Amino acid sequence: MKNRKQGIALLLSVILILTLAACSGGNGNNEGAAPEANAPANETPKPDVPAEPLGKYDPPIEVTAVRGITEGTKYNEGESLENNVWSKAYENDLGVKVKYLWTTPTAQYDQKLNIAIASGDLPDITPVSASQLKGLVEDDALEDLTSLYDQYGSGLTKDIMSQDGGNAIKSATFDGKLYGLPNMTSGLGQTHVLWVRTDWLKKLGLPEPKTMDDVIKTAEAFVKNDPDGNGKADTYGLGINKDIFGFYAGMQGFFNGFHSYPNTWVKDASGKLVYGSVQPETRAALLKLQEMYKNGLLDKEFGTKDATKVSESANAGKLGLFYGFFWNAGWLQDGKNVDPAMEWRAIPIVSADDQPAKAQVPFAISTYYVVKKGAKNPEAAVKLLNFDFEKLWGKTAQPDVYSSSNNIALFEYALLYGEAPRKNLDAHLNVVKALDSKDPSALNTEEKGYYDNILAYRAGDNKMWGNNLMYGPEGALAVIEGYSEKSQLVDDAYYGAPTQGMTDNNATLQKLQLEVFTQIIMGGSIDGFDKFATQWNDLGGSTITGEVNDWQASH
Repeated sequence: MKNRKQGIALLLSVILILTLAACSGGNGNNEGAAPEANAPANETPKPDVPAEPLGKYDPPIEVTAVRGITEGTKYNEGESLENNVWSKAYENDLGVKVKYLWTTPTAQYDQKLNIAIASGDLPDITPVSASQLKGLVEDDALEDLTSLYDQYGSGLTKDIMSQDGGNAIKSATFDGKLYGLPNMTSGLGQTHVLWVRTDWLKKLGLPEPKTMDDVIKTAEAFVKNDPDGNGKADTYGLGINKDIFGFYAGMQGFFNGFHSYPNTWVKDASGKLVYGSVQPETRAALLKLQEMYKNGLLDKEFGTKDATKVSESANAGKLGLFYGFFWNAGWLQDGKNVDPAMEWRAIPIVSADDQPAKAQVPFAISTYYVVKKGAKNPEAAVKLLNFDFEKLWGKTAQPDVYSSSNNIALFEYALLYGEAPRKNLDAHLNVVKALDSKDPSALNTEEKGYYDNILAYRAGDNKMWGNNLMYGPEGALAVIEGYSEKSQLVDDAYYGAPTQGMTDNNATLQKLQLEVFTQIIMGGSIDGFDKFATQWNDLGGSTITGEVNDWQASH
């Protein structure tokens, strides 16, 4: 790290000397004055920076960038990353021409970017990970965006960036200075609901589960009482995938019912940060899963089945319960298309005792947009983000132009991207209000699409069933909104960059956790959990715990 810092410092010194030699006389001021007589004749003045968040540069400017390209990215005929609706709008509406120095498949992006960072060869705007952000800040390689964000950030941008309570901005702030623009996404959208096959409940005369005991009794009935009516013992009670945790048939919601918050950092009674996976509540949840596995309520072969395989079981009518994200309804649509009698519903996660269950909310930011130190127009990154938010989510949003069209993900072309953490929750509330009043006039284009789809479903179009399960009055988003209203959410308390201990040890610790948890569920001694907790600390967990508590003390 020291050598890299010295290399970058030397490079910046050389650039500074060359710049002073070439630009003596102060041409390019923000007042638009003509170059002084001793300035190079072929050098043009720096354009005025438009004060408005969406103001256009005149004359236009050029910014350089790099990026990863998602596998399977499609373009309309004659278009490319450098020539599409976004690149044209940047140039025509903002006066910003984006020049990509290089692109690479997403899977290879980090490796190529690390080489560029090591050589000090950064473009004006770069998407980076949290650890890369931290390293670049330590190397003094980035522009301080604090005043630029304050001055040029639009009201919409600042609203979206604050919807997680400010943690995203804090995670990009070092010593009081903002060095990156977070790629906002929704942690709330990654909380768990409990998906229940309600036509099976009705057939077997069962109520919706209200407690953990109810979940277990329901799972047992779905296994033993032939809910599909084919006379065979071929149905599963509770879905679980081979990774144990995840977005579909993951067990976060189940563990949350035991007040366990695996893979996140939470505060203990003294206010210190502790890792949820090694707490006593996690032991209790594993013991209950072991009991369910022994009694045949879980798929005996779950250790070989990923989320896709579990979803195939659900769509084939062989599964009646699973925990997952609100949008898992989309993965259930194929089953509904085959069997119109199939009905599912999302309900709140349930508790194992008399205390309400709280759903864990992960810290969802993994990418930041940074500006290299010395960039000619560092404020352009803020203005580009303003533009992206406005065209995707603002009052003048045009999702059919900028988000998706003809099954092409147009939003992938945007240089900067982000979603409001409450975007889907607010869309649900707005759609329900419009349905109640029968007046969709206040809806934006995206929300109007959900509204129309729900009306189509109500009119008999089963292909729009999934939309109703997500955005309808009793949809999965209503469950998550209920968590929010009742303060039944637990945020990941650590939102900093990966610590050195995490970088060194997380892969080993995660592998160990999966091995031990799988063994316990499949019948291994519960004492294995206690050994795991000790090993976790010995293999780097203790170091990481010290690091995150040092971080907390400084924030």
